[in-house]
Amino acid sequence: MVVPAVVLALSTAVLLTVSACGGQSATRAAVTPPPVATGPPVVARGLTANDARASLKSFERAFLAAAPGGRFYRLDTSGGYADFWKEAEMIETVEDYYGYTGNAVYKAEVVALTNGFTARYGTDWMKKYSFKTGHRYLGLRANDDVMWMIIASARAYEITGDVRYRAMAKTNFDRAWARAWSTDMGGGLWWRSAHDRPQKNATTNAPAVIAACELSKALGDKAYLTKAERLYAWIRGALFNARTGQVYDHLSWTTAPSVKVYPTPYTYNQGTFIGAADRLGQLTGAQSYARDARRALAYTRTHLTRRGILQSDGGLANQDTGGFKGIFARWAVRFTRDQHIVAFDPWFRRNAGAAWARRNARGLTGQDWTVPTGSGLLYSWDCSAAVAMLETLLPKGR
Repeated sequence: MVVPAVVLALSTAVLLTVSACGGQSATRAAVTPPPVATGPPVVARGLTANDARASLKSFERAFLAAAPGGRFYRLDTSGGYADFWKEAEMIETVEDYYGYTGNAVYKAEVVALTNGFTARYGTDWMKKYSFKTGHRYLGLRANDDVMWMIIASARAYEITGDVRYRAMAKTNFDRAWARAWSTDMGGGLWWRSAHDRPQKNATTNAPAVIAACELSKALGDKAYLTKAERLYAWIRGALFNARTGQVYDHLSWTTAPSVKVYPTPYTYNQGTFIGAADRLGQLTGAQSYARDARRALAYTRTHLTRRGILQSDGGLANQDTGGFKGIFARWAVRFTRDQHIVAFDPWFRRNAGAAWARRNARGLTGQDWTVPTGSGLLYSWDCSAAVAMLETLLPKGR
C-alpha cells in the first residue's frame, strides 16, 4: 500500500514523537539513556518454571490488592491504582499464566481483576472521567487504550466462558472502529482523531488486529477477520519494513495530505505486530504472516538489545515505556510456541535469566535488566515486564 507524500523522519532527531498510551502528550525531548552497564550481562543460571511462578507471586505480594468489585493492581509499592491501559496489560499477564499452566487459581484471578476493572471504569471505555468529586468528564479515551482492554476482555471470555466479557469486547471494538477507521493516509485507525493529534500508529492498529481476531474466534463472525486482514494489510504497507523486520512507530500529518513517517522502533510495537501476524496466521493458515512475524522477531533480537538483553525503552520510572518489553515477550513467546519454533528459546531464556538475576530482596525487577533493582519505590507497570518475560520458563502446553 502506498502512503502519499511521505517524508521519512530520522529516529535520531532531537525531538522524538512517541505514540504514548494513556493520553499524555506525544512529543517530548529525547530522554538521556540511563548509564549502560559494562561487561557481560549478569544472567541467572539453572532457571526453572518455579522461578517464573516465584516472579508472579512476588509481583502479586507487592501490587495486587482488594478493590471494589474484585481486585486491582496498585500503581506502586506504596498504593494507588494502575492506569487504565496498564491495568489491562497486567490482567493479560495473569491470562498468560493461566493459558500456559491451566491453574484454576489464575482463572479465578482473571475474574477478580476483570470485575475490579469494570467496577472502576465501567463497561463503556470510549470516554474518560475523573475519579475526584463529581466524576467529571475528561474527554475521549485514546483508541489504543481501548484496544488493550478489548483484548484482555476477549481473552477473559475465552478463559471463563462468561459472555459478559465477550459483550464488552465486542461493543467497545465496534464503537472504536466506527470512530477511528478512515481512508486518510491510505487506511488504518486514528490514535485519537483526525483533529486531535492526528496520527495513525502501530500501538493502536496492531492491537486492533489482535482484538479483531479474538472477536472473530469468540463470536464465530468472519466480518471481524475481514477487518483484521484489511487492517494488517495497511500496517504492513505503511508501518512495516518487510526487508528488515522493523515496525515504524507512526504516521502523522504535517500539512494534509502530506504524511510524515516516524520510524523509531519500540519493543512493544514489534511485539504487537508479531502478535497480529500470529493471530491471522492461526486463523487463516497463510504462511506469509509467520514470515513477517519471524522477521520482526529477528529484528528485535538484533537491533533492540544491548549485548543480547532487551533494551529499556525509556530511562525514567512510571512512564508508558516501562512495561513495553513485557508486551513484546507476550506475543513473541506465543508466536514461537504456536509455530513450534525453538531457535529463539535460548535468547528468551537469557533475557529471563537477566531479569531474574537483577531482582531485589522482594523478588521484583525494574524495567532495566542490566542493573540491580533498588529497594525504594517501584511501579507495578515497570516491574510487570520481567514477569511476562519469565513466562518462557513455563510449560509449552496451552
